[in-house]
Amino acid sequence: DTLARFRKAAVLRHVSRLEQLVYTAYTELLHKESLLSRVRIDPETCELHLLDASGAPLPAGTLSAGERQLLAVSILWGLARASGRPLPVVIDTPLGRLDSAHRANLVQRYFPHASHQVLLLCTDEEIDRRYYSQLKPSIGRTYLLRYSEPQSSTSVQPGYFWED
Repeated sequence: DTLARFRKAAVLRHVSRLEQLVYTAYTELLHKESLLSRVRIDPETCELHLLDASGAPLPAGTLSAGERQLLAVSILWGLARASGRPLPVVIDTPLGRLDSAHRANLVQRYFPHASHQVLLLCTDEEIDRRYYSQLKPSIGRTYLLRYSEPQSSTSVQPGYFWED
């Protein structure tokens, strides 16, 4: 009985911390400051619940595709922060569904701080010259994947789309 109560208290403590970390991450990335008032995680099912500014449930299905993408990033960022360990982050098509305000928030607030090692698999349309220059101080290496139709293969070359 004592161990069961201890386990329940420990789960609640960790869930509460994770709720705050996910909420903080989401509000850092989202440009709508009053959309969300709280994130709740059911300690039994681990189901995520969003609460709007009035405290009413906010179904994730009502969020835009970009807001849902930022929510997913926020969950991962919250989990990484909660772990207390340096975990590499890999993101494919990181800015795909986002509008310009959300893109700017990710470039400025998330990518440089997400982890000690962040791999962005992006197109030339996502991380353009402006975003690239903002990220440049945080970039260790860049690679360009070039597909050759005649050879039916992809080669890896140092550099970025417009770099030599």
